[in-house]
Amino acid sequence: MLPEEYPVVLTVFPALGARRLSQEKVLTRRLNAIETLGATSVLCVDKTGTLTENRMTVARLQAGNASLDVDYTAVPAGLPEDVHTLVEFAILASEADPFDPMEQAFHRLGQHFLANTEHLHRDWTLVHEYGLTPELRAMSHVWRATGGDAHVVAAKGAPEAIVDLCHLDEHARQKISEDVNAMAVAGLRVLAVAQSRFSGEDWPPSEHDFDFEFVGLLGLYDPLRPEIPAAVRESRGAG
Repeated sequence: MLPEEYPVVLTVFPALGARRLSQEKVLTRRLNAIETLGATSVLCVDKTGTLTENRMTVARLQAGNASLDVDYTAVPAGLPEDVHTLVEFAILASEADPFDPMEQAFHRLGQHFLANTEHLHRDWTLVHEYGLTPELRAMSHVWRATGGDAHVVAAKGAPEAIVDLCHLDEHARQKISEDVNAMAVAGLRVLAVAQSRFSGEDWPPSEHDFDFEFVGLLGLYDPLRPEIPAAVRESRGAG
């Protein structure tokens, strides 16, 4: 009932199509992928490390009423005193030798602007830490300072988690939420920082048992890879 040429045609046509696709540097495992691509109007891709360099940089600092866009090219390099504590505790809440791009960004910020100040503490000892949990998207480090009896506690994490740790009133929560939204609209990734003191070494089971004070917000920027604008133009040109 079927002409004998059909198997040949069905073999040759996909082979010709595959050859043409290979010349366009495209590898296709399923033919329906081509149909789907032809009907695509919105293309969603991973961002971090794909569109961006995965090399975070602190771009904005917000502490109290002080808001500052960080300029790494300014000479001499310096930050207002109002944001020194924010940078200090962002570093204390990070690993001493970080691999996370955001924590690396905090350390670079401190080395660039606070290298000759009392806000960097290489001689302090980390004595206890609280990691991220599904219930609380924040982490805390407890440090033994070289002076004083009380331990220093530094926390950083999602703004809503840090606000929850600080047990702030509704007015303060609303103000912080507005600041977070302003940074997010500018395309920044936002983290919040808090500080506390604790005497003794009977560490509480939960970070909520520390008397945290809200310090401020950091907005981070992950630069685009140089080739991304051309890739976006090519995608738009393809429809």
